[in-house]
Amino acid sequence: MKILKNKLYYIPLIASTLLICIMSTAFYPAFNPKPKELPIAIVNMDEGLETQGKDMNIGDTFTDKIRNNKDLNETVDFINVKDKDALQKGFDNNEYYSAIVIPPHFTENATSAMRSEIQTAKKAEAKAKAENAQADLQAKVASGAIPPQQAQKIVQDMQKKMKDMQKENADLLKPIAVKKGQLEVIINQGASSQAAAISDKMLSGMGDSINKMISQQAVAQLDKNNIKVVASDMDAIMNPVTVKHTTLNQIKDHQGNGMAGMLLFTPIWMGSLVTGVLLFFAFRTSGLVTQGERLKATFMQAIMAAIAAIVSSILGVWFITQVLGFYMPDITQTTMFIAISMFGFIMLILGVMAWLGMKAIPIFVLLLFFSMQMLTLPKQMLNEFYQKYVLTWNPFSFYADGLRELIYLHKDLTLNIPVLVMVGFACFGFASSLLAAALRKHSTKRTEVPA
Repeated sequence: MKILKNKLYYIPLIASTLLICIMSTAFYPAFNPKPKELPIAIVNMDEGLETQGKDMNIGDTFTDKIRNNKDLNETVDFINVKDKDALQKGFDNNEYYSAIVIPPHFTENATSAMRSEIQTAKKAEAKAKAENAQADLQAKVASGAIPPQQAQKIVQDMQKKMKDMQKENADLLKPIAVKKGQLEVIINQGASSQAAAISDKMLSGMGDSINKMISQQAVAQLDKNNIKVVASDMDAIMNPVTVKHTTLNQIKDHQGNGMAGMLLFTPIWMGSLVTGVLLFFAFRTSGLVTQGERLKATFMQAIMAAIAAIVSSILGVWFITQVLGFYMPDITQTTMFIAISMFGFIMLILGVMAWLGMKAIPIFVLLLFFSMQMLTLPKQMLNEFYQKYVLTWNPFSFYADGLRELIYLHKDLTLNIPVLVMVGFACFGFASSLLAAALRKHSTKRTEVPA
């Protein structure tokens, strides 16, 4: 058969296998994502407490314990933060996904139930000793072993010692108000929904851990002093800590579960790609022979790219928000950013196609597939190769960061890194197109790139 002699007949064997391998590699980040070195802040403001002649600081003990946990440190990068003002600045700069805050009186409050029980027991013990001593003295007086005058002096001496002891230990004898220590877990949900969920679960587990640690210490102290606790007071002893959860930049309904970067990049990129290809063919099929015509046409390309980006962004955002129901806190600023990004993408595509022609299309398509999974995960859940060699230059990562800041972190549109990167793409594409128009000659062949 003639078809068996045609080389194209056998190419699918290689092409299909190669395509499967390439596409599988594109989705590799989602195969087994594991968090590594998630940045979590620790704000330890615990002032500690001196009790029974010893310094106690549960905040320091707890933070030292988790820092020495090798398994935990493979997942989390704990960052010491001085106070809540510094913590807020860090959240504003996206330096960490979450935080655990230990307040100044944490040790005092968390041990208050234990110390109250010990104090009550000591007072009862001292009172019992005094009553026993008084009863013993009365018995000796009654038996004639001690004269009444001497007994009176002994009583006066005992009363004086009691008063002196009460003065010296006035602070220790004050009633202890039983309070629970309160940890605060703060989650910056808008920074990454996945990282927020992971760190929330992890920090909540730490709250349980510190509860267990303090309750075990309390039981040991009470047992050491042979103190029995009534059932009504056991909850304060066994659960000395409460955990307060605070969510910053909470992701609202109809916000794609925090996935706007991925959801809004495919349509924008494909729209940019189609626009760029159409403008490229408009250039190559217009019979632009002279250099002057080609340079003027390049300027006209850029103008139409800007118009297309603005119109498409306005109508696209209207469709996404009004028809599909996606919630954007500030539609105007988000539309402006998408327009800037789309213009940058179109110019980038034109700048590359000016030299490579249609050969650039597979590159842009592969770039699309290799970016999709990366935009669904926080940086710390990607493997090291993607973090170092893919994410740093991938244009969509900057685009996703810009959308995240506007939609989930409620920041204003400024000349930040995502905007500057998009402007840089536009400048590169325009410069590349101008250079190609000036240096390359017109060709009438449809398979060649018309410079």
